Amino acid sequence: MKHTKLTALAAAALLLAGCGQSIGENNSIAEIKTTAGDTSAAEVTTTASAAGDESAAETPPAETEKKITPAKLPYKDYSETAEAEALKDLPEGVSSAKKRKGYSGKGYLTGLDSKHSISFEFDLPESQYYNISFTVAADKASRCSLTFGTSPAGEFSVAKDGKFALVTLKNIYIEKGKTSFTLDTSKGAVDLDSITVASSTDVRDLKLAIDKPSLSNKNADYSARALYGYICESYGKTVLTGQHDTVGTMTETRSITEMTGRSPAVRFGDLMPFTQDMIIGENELEYAEKWAEEGGIIGYMWHWLAPGETSCYADDTDFDLSKAVTEEKIYDLSLADLKKLQKEKKISAQCLSLIEDIDKVSAKLAELRDKDIAVIWRPLHEASNGYFWWGKDKASYLWLWKLLYQRQTSYHKLNNLIWVWSAQDADWYVGDKLCDIVSADIYDQGNTYGQVEKLLFMQEITPNKPIAIAECGTTPSIQSIADLHAVWSYIGQWGGSYLLNEDITLNEEYNTLESLVKFYSNDLTVTRDELPDLKALAAELKKADEEKKPAVTTAVTKTSSEKETSDTKKTTAKTTDTKTTTAKTTAKTTAKTTEKSSATTKKS
Repeated sequence: MKHTKLTALAAAALLLAGCGQSIGENNSIAEIKTTAGDTSAAEVTTTASAAGDESAAETPPAETEKKITPAKLPYKDYSETAEAEALKDLPEGVSSAKKRKGYSGKGYLTGLDSKHSISFEFDLPESQYYNISFTVAADKASRCSLTFGTSPAGEFSVAKDGKFALVTLKNIYIEKGKTSFTLDTSKGAVDLDSITVASSTDVRDLKLAIDKPSLSNKNADYSARALYGYICESYGKTVLTGQHDTVGTMTETRSITEMTGRSPAVRFGDLMPFTQDMIIGENELEYAEKWAEEGGIIGYMWHWLAPGETSCYADDTDFDLSKAVTEEKIYDLSLADLKKLQKEKKISAQCLSLIEDIDKVSAKLAELRDKDIAVIWRPLHEASNGYFWWGKDKASYLWLWKLLYQRQTSYHKLNNLIWVWSAQDADWYVGDKLCDIVSADIYDQGNTYGQVEKLLFMQEITPNKPIAIAECGTTPSIQSIADLHAVWSYIGQWGGSYLLNEDITLNEEYNTLESLVKFYSNDLTVTRDELPDLKALAAELKKADEEKKPAVTTAVTKTSSEKETSDTKKTTAKTTDTKTTTAKTTAKTTAKTTEKSSATTKKS
């Protein structure tokens, strides 16, 4: 196999230039609706010093924790329909017709293709969320897009069966007053019968809870069960804070601690270095183990360099995943048996190389398993936008996800993994039996309302899993999270130039110091020092199994009444013994050991 030698600088640039900047290309998300388009950021090379392991300055005192009170969402009942044939000022080539069956009113508009746009206006009674529906038909597969003012509202496809059907763009936030909409056909040609704008109650009535949560892997170990139980019970009530680090460093996580006085609950790393011979990442697992020892949660993703190549991006590799796909049952075979199959030409060289890489990464995850450390595991991310080699086609991606899942759970016995799906297109969903959390990446800089639209979209894919923001360029406003009921399972702030400048100062283009302090200093978000003792929860589950009786455990959920608002109480010492599940569910423990306080207010 070809070995890859990459410097720390090159790896940092690869990882942190903006992993999700093309996420807006995921069509199914677009169809649920964004009120503003995704803002792509130029790739910025992170310097070697940014990727390094610098000493931290003294951590400032944490801000007083504030209680967040949700604002009442305005709502006025509204529904108006306009017959398309009644619209005025039609472009040349668009006209009224009656030939196609199934229309309402006196006819419909025909001739709408890529050469034409039509506009219509509605006088909206309130600044709130609306659903916009179109009754459309087409003889060939077609696609349309809608804008209001200068803001994109979304896109939708039209089936080629020639029948009128209703298509709806859901949950679009629009200000009150007269609003002009423009409909464009980007592909094919459509006939338009009517347009309906109606107020939506989806956001107002949003409820986030998981009934009878259980991990997809029925052999999950106690560490994974304890963490997942906590995540599910807290879901919809509090948000776990999370930060992505540059490969093989703690740079971004330490910077958050220094700036806010509090540490993220989840530290996200990357297993990219471990499939090829790269001169980075030697300390990656050490950081993870230390973070877990200090009470934090571990998360990992995998920028999987194409086997034998130096990039994970589809445009930069020749690796063809479709050539690896096989109907052979291979997930539980040894490498020796797989090499024999490859020699017999029953599987391809590409298939064998995938297994070899999976085994290398699995060996690293096994090191954490053997230390009873659960991992929030997000492989094969952002597949549906075609950004990475594993996302060139849906069928191959679904095959690879299943292979990876079976190989890691059944063959390698990685029962410490909590599987996170983030392909982000409903058609690419792997199913409830092969994942535990669903997530979206949100890089809409400054888009206050866009987050809840993504959350509702993910909830439509599956209502049975917690939903997270796996990556974001700008951490959502904590007030908007409360106001919109968008209480994500966790939020992972992307690192590199989305957080820091080359000199390790805060890059305020994406996040201000004030916004980060607010995000970490409130009763809605959970920081590392506020987590329950996950090892104690796991031990409780194990003891209950051994005694063959239900565990008497309750995961921690911070509520406005339970969470202390005093900064003095938040930063005082507490003993490890007092950090138990029972204490956390009644009131946030105020005593902390000097060692624990130091771990959360200074550099790890």
